[in-house]
Amino acid sequence: ATELKGKELELHKENFNAVGTQAAVLAGFAISLLVEFEVPTGSNDLAVSIFYLLSVVTLVSNLRCVAQTTCITVLGTGLALRGPDDSMIRAVEGMYNERAAVFSSFAVGLVACHLSAFLLCWLKMPLSASLVCSFVLLWSLVSCVRFASNYLQLFRFNEEETVSFDDILGSNVVNNEAFMRQVAGSGDSVMRLLQSVVSRPGRHREHTPASLV
Repeated sequence: ATELKGKELELHKENFNAVGTQAAVLAGFAISLLVEFEVPTGSNDLAVSIFYLLSVVTLVSNLRCVAQTTCITVLGTGLALRGPDDSMIRAVEGMYNERAAVFSSFAVGLVACHLSAFLLCWLKMPLSASLVCSFVLLWSLVSCVRFASNYLQLFRFNEEETVSFDDILGSNVVNNEAFMRQVAGSGDSVMRLLQSVVSRPGRHREHTPASLV
């Protein structure tokens, strides 16, 4: 059970690290938009205000995602490895329950990044270029939403149907695996097993010949 929970802990840690890394990249893009962008002369004040708002939302959402993933991985692994009894189960369940909050922050930052780039096209590009780039950005945003929806449906499962540790520990697979590990541990174990089988009462029968000369 501890080995299985350890593998699940490592899986959650790798997933959070991957999401946090991508969120840090998007936060860097948002900072570049805020620092490097120069408002063209004669730009619409409302469009510029919305652009800055979306850029700040992109930055804040992704920084929030980075902070969440950092705290979860550091504190979760610390609890699992140094905590009291059943701390491994607590850490894994806590990391699993925080996935929705982390993914929501990342999704908000991703959508805001698309929308801020959309407004940037209309603020800095000529009409023909802004139309093409806007179409590409909208296609990318719709594709991301569709992919996320399809993947959620594809990998969805009922929490009540998950396998519990009582089922795993009581299964023949685990018992057989533990037995084989014990037997395969050394050659002496195999010899003792064979001797115990051979020496059981009722296993040996003395065969007498059918006719004695």
